[in-house]
Amino acid sequence: MGKLTTIVEIEASPEKVFAFILDHKKMNEIYPKGGPIGERTSKGPVGVGSTSHWVATMGGNKMEFDMVCTEFVKNKKLVSKTMGGSKFNMTGSYDLEPIAKGTKLTQTMDYEVPYSILGKLIDKLKFGKELKKGSVEAMENMKKALEA
Repeated sequence: MGKLTTIVEIEASPEKVFAFILDHKKMNEIYPKGGPIGERTSKGPVGVGSTSHWVATMGGNKMEFDMVCTEFVKNKKLVSKTMGGSKFNMTGSYDLEPIAKGTKLTQTMDYEVPYSILGKLIDKLKFGKELKKGSVEAMENMKKALEA
């Protein structure tokens, strides 16, 4: 299983950062080309049990997966994980901490690529590097958008 952590300090309140994270349209705009594009599939306010559908290209392969929110603390934490039926398993979280200049945002992804030994090799050689690069770029793009 791979783990990826990306941290950024944003000169915006936790409330503003959290609202941005909950807005799929805004989040779709910050990812680099091929990055995940998501849309909510559940109705009502975002919270535990909310669902979304995602499409991404990683390692040259198109992936589609559904996620469910498993933890929700307004303006502090959002955790989602892939739902059954996906070849790609992931738990992703956003943790927000107020700081003097705004918000310290930590994004963590625990993921597992399919195909046992071959999947682990592909992860080390390509997938993990692409995921890290895309995550860093997305977080920097979010920072720019929120500080603009």
